[in-house]
Amino acid sequence: MFTTHRYAEIPLAPIFGEPYQLWRFVELEQHRPWFCVTLNIGKGRANWRTMYLVASEAELEQMLEDTAANAKVEDVQVITPARLNGTGAWQMEPLAELVRIFDTDDKVLGYDLKTASGIIYSDRDHIPSADVGRAQIYRSTAA
Repeated sequence: MFTTHRYAEIPLAPIFGEPYQLWRFVELEQHRPWFCVTLNIGKGRANWRTMYLVASEAELEQMLEDTAANAKVEDVQVITPARLNGTGAWQMEPLAELVRIFDTDDKVLGYDLKTASGIIYSDRDHIPSADVGRAQIYRSTAA
């Protein structure tokens, strides 16, 4: 989850009737993977790119569902903390695949993340593979 601080807010009157807020920075409190998603949004002949910063795998899954009809996902980068990637620092890599892992009652146990370099990160409970289901949430077109 990202935290915002009022002193970091950029005051801006609504443009074209759309209310939104702008921030100079946001805070990330959890040391877990998060994502930068590049979207191509099109309306008629007007297309533009924007980036969403997404704080978790579950939120990425929901965001992909919510934007599927109105935008094309061009790229997803996963940002991993040092404790997970073993490099001593945060690291950003292209995401090749995101898979939801669930039990026989459809309870989400966690997610497996595969980077373009082939590294797989997992935040799930380690249950024998025969006892879990897998659902592919995202796969890069470059993978």
